[in-house]
Amino acid sequence: MYFSKRFFPLLVLVVLSVSCQQELQQPSFEYVTGNPADSGTRYPNLYQDDTGTTFMSWFLKIDETIYAVQYSAYINGAWTEPQAMNISQDYFVNWADFPSVVGMNGEVVAGHWLKKINGGTYAYNVNIAFPGEQPRRWTESVTPHTDGTPTEHGFVSLEPIDEETVLAIWLDGRNTDGRDHSDYSNMDQAMTLRSAEISRSGEISRERVIDSAVCDCCQTDLVRTEGGFIVVYRNRTEGETRDIYSARYDPENGEWSEPAAVSDDGWEIMACPVNGPRIAVNGNQVAAAWFTMADDEPKVLMAVSEDGGRTFGEAVQVAGETSIGRVDITAGDEKSFFVSWMQQREENGYIMLREIKTNEGPAQPVRVGMTSSSRSSGFPRMVTTDQGVLLAWTQTEPIYRIRTALVPVE
Repeated sequence: MYFSKRFFPLLVLVVLSVSCQQELQQPSFEYVTGNPADSGTRYPNLYQDDTGTTFMSWFLKIDETIYAVQYSAYINGAWTEPQAMNISQDYFVNWADFPSVVGMNGEVVAGHWLKKINGGTYAYNVNIAFPGEQPRRWTESVTPHTDGTPTEHGFVSLEPIDEETVLAIWLDGRNTDGRDHSDYSNMDQAMTLRSAEISRSGEISRERVIDSAVCDCCQTDLVRTEGGFIVVYRNRTEGETRDIYSARYDPENGEWSEPAAVSDDGWEIMACPVNGPRIAVNGNQVAAAWFTMADDEPKVLMAVSEDGGRTFGEAVQVAGETSIGRVDITAGDEKSFFVSWMQQREENGYIMLREIKTNEGPAQPVRVGMTSSSRSSGFPRMVTTDQGVLLAWTQTEPIYRIRTALVPVE
């Protein structure tokens, strides 16, 4: 089997065993970029637009009840001054469900956050806003779901359709209204996956149901392809099989394809594992990565589509044994993807990275950073830049702070 030699450290880089199954032996280098997320920040999200501009968003805790949603752009190896999208004491702040910004042509197009509403602990709405005409001003936020129920609405994915409109995907709990939060028995009260197009003027159009029964609290992910858009998410069946599914959106007619399984893992679990899939596009290839514990074996898997996401090939294993998921995926060179995940040893969570060349084989995995393996450390995120693979994650000790690392590649 061929193993790529593409990783070149700026400091000493210690690579790990070729085997996904082998325990981590010793740490690698960590090349930290000067990111603007200061102490008190947490739960980063990274988004890269069509120009290669990378946007990072995050929560900043101001005091015990007040948070700010901030963001910055990473351009030519440097971060811009952070700006606040919104400040509130009513955010729904969650380790797995965090705000985002998306952009086009080097500029931020829109962003989202979750806001608590009256009706219970898990009652909150999606809020989407656009940059205003004046600097540091944002438009009045729009709630894309129009049901008005005091239920969960979150795990949002956004993609710009153009500079004035975004496609929004979210998990929608309107059918769970009145259901006990821990009762998953009635499929008529299942979480749904929905979408809508949102314009800068606040217009909500083309509201659609993508899937009428999905996992309650796993992230969604959405990318643009040459043929439109494709979403990946964790599905839910009558028999409580919760595997990864995808659907394609045609912006010309505003319709979704019939959801289809990315892979038939057969993971049966009676509750949500809070471990959603990720997706990336590389030329004519689309690749999805996700975590599963089918047959009680923890694995990170990846599958590649050669036809724009209509069908996916057989899943390949990226990591196993001590993986706890929290995956991400980003495109590399032609027929190459990078997959990240978190690996657990005792209370430590190691952020791992591995290149997968779809026509040759996997490179050796490398350790990029370390944090807590608890929920409080959230989900690492990454993108590919001209300087290498940029990763961001939440450090929990001795203080909360977002850390970033740049793994240089050839």
